[in-house]
Amino acid sequence: MFQLPRDAVEALAGPLTNEQARALEAYGALVQTAGRRTNLLSTGDLGRLDEHIVDSAALLRAVDVGDRLADIGSGAGLPGIVVAVARPGTAVTLVDARRSKAVFLKQAVRQLQLSNVRVVHERLERLPETQQYTMATSRALGDITKTLAPSLRVVEPGGRLVLFKGPGWPDERGRAVELADAEGAGIEHEIDVELPGFGRTTTFVVFHVKPREPRFT
Repeated sequence: MFQLPRDAVEALAGPLTNEQARALEAYGALVQTAGRRTNLLSTGDLGRLDEHIVDSAALLRAVDVGDRLADIGSGAGLPGIVVAVARPGTAVTLVDARRSKAVFLKQAVRQLQLSNVRVVHERLERLPETQQYTMATSRALGDITKTLAPSLRVVEPGGRLVLFKGPGWPDERGRAVELADAEGAGIEHEIDVELPGFGRTTTFVVFHVKPREPRFT
């Protein structure tokens, strides 16, 4: 049975009700069960599921997620489901291109009775530009040269894209600045958040999508 590191989650996300804590424990158990049958997470990541949930909660220390959040490449639902449980007032959209993962996400949302979550089974680059969010995030965006631009396009003007980054971020930063500038965006700030009990930090890179200039005729 999955045991939630509640103290660590609350240190980052704020106090949880007992109902919220039970929901996160139930979610962890669902991931463990599904992960043993499918490639939802690698064996190593399943063994570190508690750390992944705490890492997801760190987003809530780094930024105010607002009222509409898209979790791009959500996979097992990290960080989107953690955010949805801890912030029930936020409408969360979980986006994943892989059918098996979208199926799991829909089952998890149904079993956890998360009324503030919907699942979109679609490739990032095929999301309609009319479907935009005040904030988007991703823990595993992949090759930034291929994914940063389409990720920024699902963020409404004035909104933000928040990426989870590790030690390799300094090597990516220069190219990311160039790609963001081409999309009318820029890095607003970077925040390091320590994960209690795990001896490491996550760097959150916040891109701001600039409001469009008004056109005068």
